[in-house]
Amino acid sequence: MANQTKGDEEMKTRTITFIAVAILATLLIGTFAFNVLAPAKDLKLKVKWKPNTILLDTTAPDPWNAEVYFAPPEDLTQVNPTTVRLEGTYTLESTPHITTSMRLALPFHGYDVLLAIWAKLPHMAPGSYRVGLEITGSLYDGRAFRGTGYVNATVPEPNGP
Repeated sequence: MANQTKGDEEMKTRTITFIAVAILATLLIGTFAFNVLAPAKDLKLKVKWKPNTILLDTTAPDPWNAEVYFAPPEDLTQVNPTTVRLEGTYTLESTPHITTSMRLALPFHGYDVLLAIWAKLPHMAPGSYRVGLEITGSLYDGRAFRGTGYVNATVPEPNGP
């Protein structure tokens, strides 16, 4: 009888050990699969429009530059200009360049920026509006980035008769 009790205890110990190892393996595999299969987060792009104000009854600057930088910093020369989009639609007008303030100037056609602003205005009532314009793209290594910069757009009062 004593031998049977000792055998039962050994069996319980092996079973508990096996269950513990199986749980640990499941947790490790799950963590690895989550990290590998989870989509990579986009790099954070800071965007400053130059100029950052427009009176909507005037012509738009051309080119209209969005000066950008990464937070945390990334090499600006690694931005693939063929992937850069304003509001997912508009492409660059010409080649980007590094500014004296160590930002990357992304030159968009002024009319494209104006169209993106008009599309985001809630209505055409006179007043000033802060309009967020999103820029997306990727680096040459495939990592995606996105950021929003703001333009202060003013719809003027209509001229009287």
